[in-house]
Amino acid sequence: MDRREFVSSVMANVMAEDGAKEGRPAQGTSADVSSPEVTAIREKVAKSSGLSLALAGRLSGTTEAEIKADADRLMEAIRSMPANLHTHPKSLVPTGGAVDQPTHLDIDPIKLAANIMARRLGS
Repeated sequence: MDRREFVSSVMANVMAEDGAKEGRPAQGTSADVSSPEVTAIREKVAKSSGLSLALAGRLSGTTEAEIKADADRLMEAIRSMPANLHTHPKSLVPTGGAVDQPTHLDIDPIKLAANIMARRLGS
């Protein structure tokens, strides 16, 4: 056994011992993160936390407590986001079209059709 292999094996043993002291499974024996049980726990925690099921796959952890803690952190981050986010970006270059017109104006379709016909007929 060369020096690199020895150091790697000692580090793996130390990490396994630290994980056992903290109540975590050893690195080689950890549960499959994509297992159906973990997926079910993620969905259950997402529903109870108020997260959408689309965000359930982003939760990390292998136990229900870890997943719940991650869901709480995610919900806190979502709540701290500014409430005035724009969902429709404003055009950077004025186009002179309907994009730049205020949306609160009422558009009369009859007047609009009359203006279009007048422009086409050259009046």
